[in-house]
Amino acid sequence: MDLLEHEGKDILSGLGIAVPRGGVALNPEQAAEIASQLNCELMVKAQVRTGSRSRNGGVMTASSAAEARRAAERMLDTQISGFPVEAILVEERVWPERELYTGVTVDRARRSAAALLSSCGGIDVESSGLVPSRVFDGVGPLWRHRFVGLGREAGLEGELLNRVTEVMLLLTRCFWEMDATTAEINPLAVTRGGEVMALDAKFVVDDAALFRQKSLAAGGGAVPSTEEKAARESGLHYVPLPGGNVGIIAGGAGLAMATMDAVYALGERPATFVDLGGGVTADRTASALRIVAASSGVEGIIINVFGGINNCEVMAQGIVEVLRSEGLRQPLMVKMRGFSQDAGWSLLAEEGVPVVKLGTTGEAAAGLLKLMKPGR
Repeated sequence: MDLLEHEGKDILSGLGIAVPRGGVALNPEQAAEIASQLNCELMVKAQVRTGSRSRNGGVMTASSAAEARRAAERMLDTQISGFPVEAILVEERVWPERELYTGVTVDRARRSAAALLSSCGGIDVESSGLVPSRVFDGVGPLWRHRFVGLGREAGLEGELLNRVTEVMLLLTRCFWEMDATTAEINPLAVTRGGEVMALDAKFVVDDAALFRQKSLAAGGGAVPSTEEKAARESGLHYVPLPGGNVGIIAGGAGLAMATMDAVYALGERPATFVDLGGGVTADRTASALRIVAASSGVEGIIINVFGGINNCEVMAQGIVEVLRSEGLRQPLMVKMRGFSQDAGWSLLAEEGVPVVKLGTTGEAAAGLLKLMKPGR
């Protein structure tokens, strides 16, 4: 689960890390009211679960309530990288003397968490060069001296080193307590008075651990989309990929990745994928197809499944249920083989669904793209 910026800042503020004053608006009138209360130079920021907002019109400045209202009007009900803007953060503008970057993320190569700190922060932190890091196993104590050493490697000293060390220590503790896969402050501003303040916040919480994060699971975190809610209710793993046009349903994450690779290799982009997992029923298959068909940007759907622990006939029944009850506006391609494959193929043939029986994932992806773009 990706949290929105204002939710991340609420978490940081609760830890004692300074953030700009501000409030969340759901309409232009609320944006103007918050701006009037702040009575200062302002930042107006679209609240969407994606990066590159400033490059896509999602971050604007304002110097009055009227300007904040106009900025909100321009942003609300638009999309940024495929994500609809439904809320706006209006907050005081801060002019930092220096910008840093700090974060904690999963280092998959070392199978542990790593705290990172860079003396350069902001939009292009990825291109700033080497970012010093420290690996933590989540079991042993978080010794302060390790963060001090990380700060010194980044060129910090004196009182600034102490203040940044405290922020890193708090952020790393929060990372473990929240079952996060990413906890990031970029930029971490240094003000003229030497204070440090989080000007942006990014938190990603492991979906598999939401049962431990009661406030987030109960709706205290980012509001999930309609498709995400439907997927959770059906026991499906749903991943939106804004900017793409191919919806993918697969019997397992590995097969989903292979299907995505095939789509990319043909010059197109996945828009979303749903992992059916094991023990699939006809209802779950039907739910997966409905969810993907309703997802933003989907122009064609590929279903790539193997009848091992799942039953091809049962999965075909779910597909047929959707086709007979409401139909599909997008072309559909199915690659299906394994247990009860002949019965599954027969059901799909009755509905005129093209099926790749013994071919490859690449052939199935190519077949779908021909249906999507007949002149291809």
